[in-house]
Amino acid sequence: MTDYPKITTYTSICVILLRELRIERGIHQAQVADWIGKSPSAWTKVEAGKSPLQFETFARVCLSFQVQPSTVMAAAERYSQLLRQHQWAVLATELSLDEDGLLRAAQDYWVTPGYRNFVPTPWAPSVLNGPLYNPDNSITLALSVRFALDKAFHEAQLVTKTSLNGPA
Repeated sequence: MTDYPKITTYTSICVILLRELRIERGIHQAQVADWIGKSPSAWTKVEAGKSPLQFETFARVCLSFQVQPSTVMAAAERYSQLLRQHQWAVLATELSLDEDGLLRAAQDYWVTPGYRNFVPTPWAPSVLNGPLYNPDNSITLALSVRFALDKAFHEAQLVTKTSLNGPA
């Protein structure tokens, strides 16, 4: 497992939650960009951590999803508490993509074979409801965050379907 620096920002958590929400709802990046009056490449750069998420853009994206910005911020606060329990620092300042371990982990997760083979279930709880603490002591959370925190899940996402079935 890659050793990510255990540091992130509230903004990065919000970016990750917005991308996870977009994926959950089956919406393409270009559609989000159109809703908020940005070019598709401009929104892609925000999701990739290459451009900062401005507050006005954050609010417009939330409202385009018909979600109050406060709902996303409340979820970000819950995720920040979980990260702190795992000895992560959550800052209110900007970090570069190289410095932000959570955003790097999320970017790595979204290109894994496990992510590409993932089939969302319509009855699963929204990423904005998480993290959810279950009676069996498990935690339901955004998979990109789980990728950063759970070594076994991280390793499982790197395995391709063909390697699970043995050599071709």
